[in-house]
Amino acid sequence: MSSQALIIGATGLCGSAFVKYAAKDPSLKEVLTISRRGLNDNYGGNIRSLVLEDSTAWPAAIPENFDVLFSGLATTRGEAGKENFHKVDYDMNLQLAKSAKEKGYSTYVLVSSTGANANSMFYYMKTKGELERDILALGFERTIILRPGPLLGERKKSKGFLNDLSSKIGSVVYRTRFQSFFGSPVYGEEVGKVGVRLALDASNTAKVKIVESAEILRLAEE
Repeated sequence: MSSQALIIGATGLCGSAFVKYAAKDPSLKEVLTISRRGLNDNYGGNIRSLVLEDSTAWPAAIPENFDVLFSGLATTRGEAGKENFHKVDYDMNLQLAKSAKEKGYSTYVLVSSTGANANSMFYYMKTKGELERDILALGFERTIILRPGPLLGERKKSKGFLNDLSSKIGSVVYRTRFQSFFGSPVYGEEVGKVGVRLALDASNTAKVKIVESAEILRLAEE
């Protein structure tokens, strides 16, 4: 369907999975990543990496007339603190999405979170919900929002005590009959796989598609 894609947050758990599966897809002739540091692996010939340590320069660096923007850009309050969490998860993501919309991108794929709700009493869920709301208001031709539960997978560093605890519990109940009681934990690898598949699926014509964690698990198996 599309020929060029941009991936933000490409060194993170879900973002690196976006890169992995985008590199394998023959319909993508070019994949550009923008990140503060180099990629974790050598993914192949169609991947081009732009390293910009100053993330405030990223919106201006977005190339024109690509087709898809994948965003796995995220942190946690435990890792970054309340103010920096909001700057990354909300401000930066929204600025990048606005720039992509202005530059002709048709499809936007966002890794959000289960429980995202702009009216939530919990700051994390409220921030995620506000971002979803404001991304949808931009009016991309297609917006795909992935809402994983507790994220599993090898991380380079701790994301904070509660996040680490959630991951440990999630790994125990992963794909068991108890998973729904713990938000249907899912591997970042599965999130990336499903995001790329949905973005490049020509039959997926819905203007807005919100994919909850249980559905991510189901689609990842197919």
